[in-house]
Order: sequence, then structure tokens, then C-alpha cells
Amino acid sequence: MTNAEYHAAEGISASDFRLLEKSPLHYEHKELFKLEGPQFNLGTLVHKMVLEPDTLGDEFVKEDFEGCELNKNSKAYKEANALFLEECQGKTVVPVNVWEQAEAMARNVMAIAGGLLQGGKAEQSIFADDKLYEVRRKCRPDYYRPDLGIVIDLKTTADGSERGFAKSLYQYRYHRQAAWYLDTMQMAGHNAETFIFITVETSKPYMVDIWEIEPLSIEAGRENYNTLLAQYHNYKTKGVANIVKPISIPDWGFKEE
Repeated sequence: MTNAEYHAAEGISASDFRLLEKSPLHYEHKELFKLEGPQFNLGTLVHKMVLEPDTLGDEFVKEDFEGCELNKNSKAYKEANALFLEECQGKTVVPVNVWEQAEAMARNVMAIAGGLLQGGKAEQSIFADDKLYEVRRKCRPDYYRPDLGIVIDLKTTADGSERGFAKSLYQYRYHRQAAWYLDTMQMAGHNAETFIFITVETSKPYMVDIWEIEPLSIEAGRENYNTLLAQYHNYKTKGVANIVKPISIPDWGFKEE
């Protein structure tokens, strides 16, 4: 199953909780909140280079064509560029400097974490029926080691230090993602006990670290997603959306009154 097919398939994914945090109605109308058009992401390119190098050329192409060094305002460049873009229809064109950055990041990941990224499966789509909340669950781990019960997620980050990534864990709800993946995979009958993040920084020297998220953080993520699923189930069964939220002026505003 391709990534596009996975995203189109029925089911709640870890990323859907960003809308469920808003309200069940936001999730029900998620098509309204999608970014328009293809959005290039450095992390997606690095993922492809590390996890699926054999199909890299199917989605991405380096902007390195005959005539690319010419003056961009010249007729010769414009003609060469038009021909290149015509040949690359359907693919994401990546500037040479960004491509080389992604290559360096991918190289560092494989040098440090390559041992973990073998003997398993990359980008496997997994589905499970949640009988408690009456929903279809899905996840697509970056890499899965069934022999070790390890689920691996590759993250690009500005700050891969312990303090910096711990902040990202909470800010981007990566702990919830970890809980969702482990629970969904177990529900689907897979051996999934441990969740590991491989981080690679986006600035030189592209430092790489490997983190095993601790059980207490996973449990916090589990509690969070269960609360949101309960709210969604309440909406589906009783029609209660809870979309009206209280708001007040900030504390300093009262002092100025």
C-alpha cells in the first residue's frame, strides 16, 4: 500500500488527533483543513533516502539539469528548465543544496542507526478495529522490527539534544503518537513493545541520536488519546460535540481595568 493509499484509507491515524483536539467536528470535516497543493518537506526527503531509497526517484528529483548553471534570466536557461520540468511531471523538484543536505543527513542516520534499520519492514500500513470506541485505527510506522518488538520513528529536528527533543515530544505530542502506534499494532496482533525515535538535526553537523521513550510518557500519551477518542465516541453516539469553549482576558488585563 502506498503512502497516498494509506492516507486515503478509512481510519483514525495519530495525526488526526490534532483535529480531534479541536473538536469531533473538526475531524469530521478534516478535508477542509488540509494544506492545498504539494508541500515539500525536508523530513519527507530524508525519510525516503533512509527508508525507501529504491523508490526515491519515483517521487523526488534533484534540480540538476544541463543548463542549470546558466543565468536564470536567460532564454537558454528558461528553455532548459521548461524541458526539465516537463520531464519531471508528477515529481517534487529539489534544489541541489537541499538535496545535498538531505543526503548528508541520511548518511549520518545510517552511520549511527543503520544497525537498527535492518531485518525489519519500512512504511508498513497497519489497521485494527477498536471495539471499545467503535472506530477503525491505523498507523504506518517508519520502520518496524518484529523480531525485537521495536517500532522506530525517524524525526528531523532543529534541536536533537535531550532537553530540546523532550520539549518536542510534548509540543508535537510524539508521546501520544508512540502510544497510538504501539497499541494499534498490538491490537492488530503484532509484537510491539518498545518505541524508539531516531533524531537527526537539520543543521550541520547533522547530529544523530537514538531515544527510547519511557513508559510514563507513553502512558501519558495513551491517556490523552483515550480522552479524545471518548469525546469522539460521545459525539458519534449522542451528537455531543463540545465545540463551545470558555475564554477570558489574560490576568494582566484585569489589573489594567
